Amino acid sequence: KGKPLDKHFPNAIDLKVFETRKSVRNIYHSPKEGYHVIISASPIIINDKLYGVVSTETDIYEVEELQEELKKAKERLQVLERQIINNSSDPFDRIIGHSKAITDKVEIAKQISPTNVAILLTGESGTGKEEFAKAIHRYSGLTGSFVPVNCGAIPSELFESEFFGYEKGAFTGARQEGKIGFFEQAKEGTLFLDEIGDMPLPMQTKLLRVLQDKRIKRVGGEKQIPINVRIISATNRDLPKMIEENEFREDLFYRINVIDIKLPSLRERKEDIVLFIDYFLKEICKENNKNILSIDNELVNLLIDYPWRGNIRELKNVMEHMVIMCRGNTITKDLLPKYMVYEKFNYINMDSFSSMDLNQSIEQLERTMIIEALKSTNGNRVEAAKLLNIPRTTLHSKMKRYNLYD
Repeated sequence: KGKPLDKHFPNAIDLKVFETRKSVRNIYHSPKEGYHVIISASPIIINDKLYGVVSTETDIYEVEELQEELKKAKERLQVLERQIINNSSDPFDRIIGHSKAITDKVEIAKQISPTNVAILLTGESGTGKEEFAKAIHRYSGLTGSFVPVNCGAIPSELFESEFFGYEKGAFTGARQEGKIGFFEQAKEGTLFLDEIGDMPLPMQTKLLRVLQDKRIKRVGGEKQIPINVRIISATNRDLPKMIEENEFREDLFYRINVIDIKLPSLRERKEDIVLFIDYFLKEICKENNKNILSIDNELVNLLIDYPWRGNIRELKNVMEHMVIMCRGNTITKDLLPKYMVYEKFNYINMDSFSSMDLNQSIEQLERTMIIEALKSTNGNRVEAAKLLNIPRTTLHSKMKRYNLYD
């Protein structure tokens, strides 16, 4: 108290806010070594005079603990739901579709599931890679857990503690009892490395070493812990091209890509779209305590013809939007989200554009699509980015550009 802030926290966000007079909201920050927090900060300005900065912060480990508990509860709920809804003993019955494009992939997955071979699931965003990985895990008969990890969402500073865990008192702010990492959580089970193409190179190197040695060492520990984990990775990025551009390690690629299963886009399996419509319609009505709605035939045909760049995830979000917005007993095409601007739908109205300037019109369309994607995902920016098929960082920069933050 009464001493300069930079003496204790040289990288304090408050200092930057004091200089820039601009607020920050819910960002990850490490004010000094050993401290990891989520922080929000705003300048105190009265009559254009800066009086100071107020900030609030949450220890990141408390947030992670809550997220971990929520994730476990959600997984238990999903298991119970599947047991009730699907009495079949075949986990792949949960993979919707009868088209050859998807049944061929299911046959390959069933053939390799009982082995311990590393699998790489590729394909566009929203094609159901995580659901496919879960089916492989359950079909394999492994006794351990299925542990999904979003590789692009882990700060590099937390990579080792998240993947390998840490011992009691390993660093300031660590849990008293220590923590096991993803590899130990997935013991005798499956570690699902989602979005592995977004993993930074230094983290790729550490991951490769573990996959080669099949041993980990917790942060702050000395003991080498053997691991017995099945690795399934997934990406929507072109890893061979990333290797050429020195953005992905070639040796890691061959380690995770013993078997490559490319999941088809929804455009490649149009005959399955009606099955998804029926499934999502019943599921969403039930979740929202609505009587099962009917759906107009003309709308079904429009949905079949739509390109679905966001694939299954986009279709589910669109169905959810229409079910929630429907006031009658039948879903019609006027309930489609406005962002579905496509020539076959006759939704491109030239009167809605402020000028014939192509750059301005593209910006206007882009802004509208971002707004509609955020509405369709209830403001969830991670899901909106996936729906728009752009990186989350790109979405944030475009939201800032178009002044779409609250």
